Amino acid sequence: MTSAVVLSVLGLVAIIGYLGIFIALHVLPTGYHPVRHAVSDYAVGSYGNLFRRGLILSSAGLLLTTFALFQEPGSPPLKNSSLVLLVLVPVARVGMAMFPTNLEHEKITRTGLLHYLFAVAAFALTYTAISQLTPDLMDISPWSSFGGLLEVLHWIILVSLVLLVVTMMPHLRRVFGLFERCFLVSTNIWFIAVGIGIISAAS
Repeated sequence: MTSAVVLSVLGLVAIIGYLGIFIALHVLPTGYHPVRHAVSDYAVGSYGNLFRRGLILSSAGLLLTTFALFQEPGSPPLKNSSLVLLVLVPVARVGMAMFPTNLEHEKITRTGLLHYLFAVAAFALTYTAISQLTPDLMDISPWSSFGGLLEVLHWIILVSLVLLVVTMMPHLRRVFGLFERCFLVSTNIWFIAVGIGIISAAS
């Protein structure tokens, strides 16, 4: 078993664990609405520790999958610049965790503003990396069976990101949480597909 496969398996376990926590936060009595409230709101309240554990798992899964991609899953190799963007995502998430968000109807504080800036950076880095890596992965022969799935997920991620940005406007804010969740779920499924692709390419 190659190091890339080991990293991919560990990455898959971490990301699936995050999705399990993500689902749990929507089942538990958090007091937050999945359509109206941002996902970061879960960090404020009784289930904040659970949310932070999920954030750690998601970031670990992303890094493990990225390090697996550095192992060159095929030919031609991927651009290191695209992979570095993914490495920077957990850095932005650390900033999000350090500076809690402001809840709806609360006055925006300096801490809340910093949280929003780190969140924007994390989302932008994630999408930019995925948009660059998707066509590159589709050109690598072992990934031909995954190319269509990655492309579909890329378009879902793009649409959800655009709608996420649009619903940041005050009169559309009531549905912001829905599209933020679409973005988070679709990006994590993209990473799961990539992890499975690395394992399949090595077999």
